[in-house]
Amino acid sequence: MKGTRFADLIMGVVLMFLAAFWYFQATKMTKVDLGIGPGGYPKFISVCLFFLALILTVQSIRKGLPKWEGKISRKELSRQVIFFAVTFAYIHFMSSLGFLLLTPPYLFFQCWFFGYRKYIIAGFMSIGLTAGIYYVFRMIFLIMLPEFRLL
Repeated sequence: MKGTRFADLIMGVVLMFLAAFWYFQATKMTKVDLGIGPGGYPKFISVCLFFLALILTVQSIRKGLPKWEGKISRKELSRQVIFFAVTFAYIHFMSSLGFLLLTPPYLFFQCWFFGYRKYIIAGFMSIGLTAGIYYVFRMIFLIMLPEFRLL
């Protein structure tokens, strides 16, 4: 149980840095005269992620951390590498394969990767979540999402 607190600490700190990075990237987006503009939602999500990561970090410190022995499990490290590699590939291929084509397999993989074994429910959930996100961004927020392109 104490090992998970150390992982929570590391993940909390990493997520705070990522949230800060994404926030400052969102400030570079086009400014608009009326409304929140394209950077408004990413800024909001980044601020929320930062505070949630801060809470995770503070909780892990308050509960007490185990003495780190300097060993990292190969299995845990390989799972982290796989997680980030798949996420990086998802982001990298998003511009050419598009949101609708790439997101359901990505979500299904993440369900499987984190141990959810009800495959039919995971499949419907992946497709339904993708459709819901697409509808909200495309029809309500009027924000274009990456689409499939051959070139």
